[in-house]
Amino acid sequence: MTNIWAKTDGEGRWHPLLLHCLDVAAAALEILNREPRQTRRQFARALGLSWEEAKPWLLLLIAAHDLGKACPGFQCKWQNISGLDPGRSPNTNINHAFVSQIALAAWLVQRNWPDELARLAADAIGCHHGNRASPTTLENLEWDRSAVGKSPWAEVRFQLLDTLFEVFEPTAFPSTSTLPGPEFMLLAGLTSFADWIGSNTDWFGFGAATDTAAPKKWFEARCDTAVQALDAIGWQPRRPLLTRRNSFSEAFGFAPRPLQNAVEVALEELAEPAILLIEAPMGEGKTEAAWFAHLELQRRFEHRGLYMALPTQATGNAMFVRTLAFLRARSADRVLDVQLLHGGTLLNDSFQQLRLTSVHDEEHPVNAQIRASEWFTHKKRALLSEYGVGTVDQALLPILPVRHHFVRLWGLANRVVVFDEIHAYDAYTGTLLIHLVRWLHALGSSVVLLSATLPPAIRRNLAKAVGAELPTTETPYPRLSAFTSGAIRQIHFEADPERRLTVDIQPIGTTLDEMQAALMHNLADGGMGLALVNTVQRAQELYGLLPEGIPLLRDGDPVGKRLNDGSEIYLFHARFPAKQRQVREQRVLDIFGKSGGEHGELRSGRKLLIATQVAEQSLDLDFDVIATDLAPIDLLLQRAGRLWRHPRPQRPVALPVLLIAGLAGDAPEDFGRPLWWSAVYAESILLRTWCLLRQPAHRQIILPDDIDTLVQAVYEENVPIPEELQSRLDKALMESDGNDITKTQQAHAAIIGMPDDASWDEPARFALYDENDPFVHRTLAAQTRLGDESLIVIPLGPTDGFVAETAPSFEQAKAWSLQALRVGRKGVVKQLKARGIPETWQQSPLLRNSFPLYLDELGRWLDDPSVRLDAALGLIYDNNT
Repeated sequence: MTNIWAKTDGEGRWHPLLLHCLDVAAAALEILNREPRQTRRQFARALGLSWEEAKPWLLLLIAAHDLGKACPGFQCKWQNISGLDPGRSPNTNINHAFVSQIALAAWLVQRNWPDELARLAADAIGCHHGNRASPTTLENLEWDRSAVGKSPWAEVRFQLLDTLFEVFEPTAFPSTSTLPGPEFMLLAGLTSFADWIGSNTDWFGFGAATDTAAPKKWFEARCDTAVQALDAIGWQPRRPLLTRRNSFSEAFGFAPRPLQNAVEVALEELAEPAILLIEAPMGEGKTEAAWFAHLELQRRFEHRGLYMALPTQATGNAMFVRTLAFLRARSADRVLDVQLLHGGTLLNDSFQQLRLTSVHDEEHPVNAQIRASEWFTHKKRALLSEYGVGTVDQALLPILPVRHHFVRLWGLANRVVVFDEIHAYDAYTGTLLIHLVRWLHALGSSVVLLSATLPPAIRRNLAKAVGAELPTTETPYPRLSAFTSGAIRQIHFEADPERRLTVDIQPIGTTLDEMQAALMHNLADGGMGLALVNTVQRAQELYGLLPEGIPLLRDGDPVGKRLNDGSEIYLFHARFPAKQRQVREQRVLDIFGKSGGEHGELRSGRKLLIATQVAEQSLDLDFDVIATDLAPIDLLLQRAGRLWRHPRPQRPVALPVLLIAGLAGDAPEDFGRPLWWSAVYAESILLRTWCLLRQPAHRQIILPDDIDTLVQAVYEENVPIPEELQSRLDKALMESDGNDITKTQQAHAAIIGMPDDASWDEPARFALYDENDPFVHRTLAAQTRLGDESLIVIPLGPTDGFVAETAPSFEQAKAWSLQALRVGRKGVVKQLKARGIPETWQQSPLLRNSFPLYLDELGRWLDDPSVRLDAALGLIYDNNT
């Protein structure tokens, strides 16, 4: 046992296995010491013991994670210095963690653990390299003597476990017979996390064989090392930001609105972590309500941090800035780590500043210090950070069978997780979201869900997730629904009467000429206008309909144009290179945001934003007039919420007007080509929305009073349908229902299983790849959203100096990565994959998943000139068939 090595530096030095096992146990103990009591109690309950009784067993289990290295299959990967016979031809192609699993399960049973509990505890330890072993894999490995060795090797593994038993000295034995799914994931996640810390030789240097003679002494010394290691990575004690109850007024310095007051009342009555669903009009303060809920839920139930999940990178960027301000305003006795989680973090100046330095308030030093520790920026570790803002995709990965998904689950466990704009997802992603909420609830987390408009089916699904049923007659909108185990409470609150808005609905035709004419007519005396269209192609074409004008620049990049009459036209969609998209997003916020400049001077004259759905969600934009393509009723109402959003001394238009393309005249014969609307939204929902808004009673709508009634009418199929449209609707319903059923079933099949039945315990479940690997077939990649395959491309022109055989410098790779954009056109994707990624790029973390898009001096793709990059319009597909 003395000469069994765990690690080597390749230069003859090695670290004894027993010492490494104790290193990782020391890391685990310090992690748990910094956790809230609730985390420790959950582990203890899983074993049916008190924490002091459970702790020795937990440390022993985690320490045993690598005992499988005591086998010829591993020891012969370097030098077998054990003195044990490795056999004639050792099989070194093994996963030593699975050897640990086999030995640990057998030893625990010998120590009178119940068979099932021993099997699952060993399984959780054995998957610390990312994947679980299938029963077949374990059976084959157990009888492979060339890998695991003969009986002397098995005896050494048991001796290691006996030594660990003597070090940790458990006195009581578990009183439970199995390990529930949530606790299995916590144990697996903690083991991997502790192993990452305890394996870092910057902190845990090598010991010597003589050190194995005093294992207790070694463990005690390594506990001090673990303190230093966790301090170094920024894993601070998980303590609540509030030490006593604060009212909303105390927490934020202003009186609560009715919504925020309802949240305050609901929180007082909670006796356990909960799921809170807030349905309220745009601009009512839902985000502040969610932050207050976090503060109080964290204080009451010892939650260990906050994650804010948004639909898109753009909405995540906006929320990140707001969340930084919220955290900086708190009083904290430690540095708070905050991470931004999405693929475009290089472009976010606020986040990059945090990575470089600790940022704090010099004028108010009692306020929280904030930083973004480098250790947590790795994609598998980011959710371990105490605070985070990112996309919903990052939150969904923990319940998909990707490598180390349980580490991500550990990160979200016993935490407050906020999901904003939850209406924005289709049946597939929406079903995944419900499954995630179910897992979070089982892991002791509280969840806050925010939406302005919501189909009733989502509330029914949330009720099922906690084993309850919605009341027959629900509380009127706006409402707060609190879901706890087996129970639901709904609270109605009044919307801010000063924000009640009567919106004129004006039908227009489907052509872009009609949309342009209607907007310019309504903005004849100036004002802020929005044209929100359903496809990038329509946005580009509408921008092109307007005169050429003079280019408007920001930071040297074009963001729009100024016409001869002084009108300013801006274009914003997702098909711009990343850096240009970021610049355009910031300009949009500067002009059309709440302030419109320091004193509102940017809102003068006539300004028009032409955008796709990127302007629909979470961005705080305020327009005088909006023209929109027909869309599902809840999204139209969401878009209408950008009308007259903030109080202004005066506006250049008399009334808030919503122009809806496709509402004038007869129903469009086809929502497909050339509109492509049915490629974006279900035709059945579009038809019911069209029929509803065609009614004379709805030529004016009152926000928020009419929101719930209109949404329920469309989604509960309570809209009168003209006879001439009934057959078309029936056909569309069959198609959309079939699509929704298929997507829902795909979501059911995609996850790791349910937390409260046996479905999670399927070790043979095929492990999927992260979806950012472009060479993995779609069926083998974990998908948080369905849709056509897309690739990340980096446009490169003749002046970019690209040479395929030359590896770019870090600075060059970074500059190129900032130009990345995503393409989904099938023909383009196929051609790019056939060409592949240059070998020199595959060695670069910034470029290895990106494809070069070679352009000529006019921005045309060399492989297909119909694909071109235009500085003003973004990526264009000239052949739109």
